[in-house]
Amino acid sequence: MSETVRRGRPRLGLVTIGQAPRVDLIPDVEIALSAVDWVEHGALDLLDADGIARLEPRGGERTLVSRLRDGSRARLGATSIAPALDDAIRRCVADDCGAVLVLCTGRVEHGPASVPVLHAEELAHELMAELVGTGRLGVLCPMPEQLADIRERWSERLGRPVVAAAVDPYTAGLDEVAAAGREVAAGGADLVFLDCIGYTGQQRSVLAAEGIRAETARHLAVTGAIAHLSSPS
Repeated sequence: MSETVRRGRPRLGLVTIGQAPRVDLIPDVEIALSAVDWVEHGALDLLDADGIARLEPRGGERTLVSRLRDGSRARLGATSIAPALDDAIRRCVADDCGAVLVLCTGRVEHGPASVPVLHAEELAHELMAELVGTGRLGVLCPMPEQLADIRERWSERLGRPVVAAAVDPYTAGLDEVAAAGREVAAGGADLVFLDCIGYTGQQRSVLAAEGIRAETARHLAVTGAIAHLSSPS
């Protein structure tokens, strides 16, 4: 939870599809978060290793990836995770959050909630589409099996193809991130989107050092959510 709770300030619930606290994420967005009070819950917080293993993708289920508390990552099925995600959202509501931000840029499923549930995917993708304009977008995603879905979703949004590559934000070295960035830049990308909440500001800086313009999903999503929460109803 944020250290200071002030009367009358909006409160945002941050829900990771992995485990909280997301010590890898908060430092990158703490300046933006200073505008609100916030609490943090994870869909996997209450599950043991066996419970997490049961949420791995099955059959043709879409694959999601997130961080566990020990720094490792978990592969999760977009449908299988729905009940655990619902529980994390309910915990945010119990903590008096006025809105909840689901920190995942993959399409996730959950049930109804008594407060607005915002999605990092929609917020970050909308802002990224505005930033790239008529340029060519490059996209990095965590796993090769996500590439077809990434290309399809972005092509539908922009009305034109994107160039994409896979590099795991949780396990890859900075040199591997740089190589993936060079790959999409060589494919004609004018701007690169790091399309997973796991990608860090440091990884963005590595691309900048290569002369590659890039934006992280975490920064765009949190910025968008705070603007939504703080705007007059």
